[in-house]
Amino acid sequence: MSRAVVKQKRAERTRRDVLDAAREIFTGRGFADASMEEIAERAGVTRGPLYHYFDDKQDLFRAVYAEVERYLAEKVLLGIRSRVGPGASAWEQVHAGNQAFLDTALEPFVQRITILDAPAVLGWDARRDFARHGLGLIRNGLQMAMDEGSMDAHPVEPLAHLLRAVLSEGALLIARAEDHAAARAEVGAAVDRLMEGLRRSEG
Repeated sequence: MSRAVVKQKRAERTRRDVLDAAREIFTGRGFADASMEEIAERAGVTRGPLYHYFDDKQDLFRAVYAEVERYLAEKVLLGIRSRVGPGASAWEQVHAGNQAFLDTALEPFVQRITILDAPAVLGWDARRDFARHGLGLIRNGLQMAMDEGSMDAHPVEPLAHLLRAVLSEGALLIARAEDHAAARAEVGAAVDRLMEGLRRSEG
């Protein structure tokens, strides 16, 4: 293995260690109370390498948040597969995806980083850009449900954004609740009731 390859792998490992440490500290302390010094110490690096990869704490948070958003998209896909069989309708898959997303709101690092801190730290525009992973899943699911005839035809783009907003607000309610499990059950039932209004009209 060449020196260049070894150096690249070492750099990738260092960056990975920093991101893992940052996610842990952001989860435990929140963005406001986390410090770059503590993150560097947890990652086993000095401040120099830390600032080589990230401009400041917000830049580091942005990188952690991007990874969490990708994790959420993957988690939702796995949740759909675990809830419905391979022959499930698109409508059933949309329902399963909604519930799988709400399940992620029970995970502490998702609660803190994505639901509680990201809106304040990154602002609406940045959060919307990263949210494209989940939005794409919602958009595709709704379009498939319309194509199969289980939903009335609607402009899919505004509907996808509105459903994403409903799920995000539901996740926020779960994250802020004293009883997360009880809130999760109530929000899940409420989302299902809202979705019933989108079913294809008979006659």
